[in-house]
Amino acid sequence: MSRKNHKRAYSTDIYKTWVRTGKLEEVLNFITECAKKLVTQTEMCKTLKMDPRTFSTLKKNHPDVQEAIDKAKFELKKDLASAMYKKAMGYETIEEDQYIEDKNGNQVKKIHRTKKQVAPDYKALTYLLTKHFGREYYERYLELALMEKKLEKNKEEWQKADEDEEDEDSGGGADEFL
Repeated sequence: MSRKNHKRAYSTDIYKTWVRTGKLEEVLNFITECAKKLVTQTEMCKTLKMDPRTFSTLKKNHPDVQEAIDKAKFELKKDLASAMYKKAMGYETIEEDQYIEDKNGNQVKKIHRTKKQVAPDYKALTYLLTKHFGREYYERYLELALMEKKLEKNKEEWQKADEDEEDEDSGGGADEFL
């Protein structure tokens, strides 16, 4: 689509319109929520009824739009890390069942609470340990170490072969073979 044929839905800067109508805060909150829920920029633009290029221009010209997206990504990252930590460490839940019993014509409400301990998740533990404290906590650490040793041995063999070729090249030439 060429620039000439592209019609703008807004005759003025949409950001200024949001400021003038008092909707800026609402739109920034919408953008933050969408970004936090991993909604794509294209989908946001459809809801906001704007072209994705206009949105990109808004992010460049008005830093608070980009800050709203960055804030959402940071919050999402923090929430995901927290969930991963909770899963890795294990946690306790309380299940609640409510019963209504009829005693002597009166309804009595009974609440039965049960504490359940959720065990730590091995995969989450391994991931966090590997990510933060090194690959010695990786479940295939021994395999990696063996592969590294094999690679080093292959390098040594290649270097040795290269040195042997250099020795042959520096020799006396055809007289050696006779």
